[in-house]
Amino acid sequence: GLNASLQILHEAGVRAIQKYLENLTDHLCERLQDTNYEIVSSRQSGEKSQIVCLRHPQLSPMELYRHLKNADIITAPRGDRLRISPHFYNTIEEIETLIKALPQ
Repeated sequence: GLNASLQILHEAGVRAIQKYLENLTDHLCERLQDTNYEIVSSRQSGEKSQIVCLRHPQLSPMELYRHLKNADIITAPRGDRLRISPHFYNTIEEIETLIKALPQ
């Protein structure tokens, strides 16, 4: 399994994967700008990662996690925030599904 995984990463190219994930997470953050969600992760150039952590003013990370899990969307509660970490097999459509599934 590890060899197959490394082969896929090699074929796709690490830089291409990094750019694709940056586009996915930028899209997610842009779409959440006018919502009740606070993006906790830095989105500054040179500080970005492909992990987005957010908070909701009334809902706990565990409540958000359970809500999304019921919609078959896997995230992770971490302390006072919800962690979203897409990978290169995720699509913009899946990010849109996540956004629509988030409670307001």
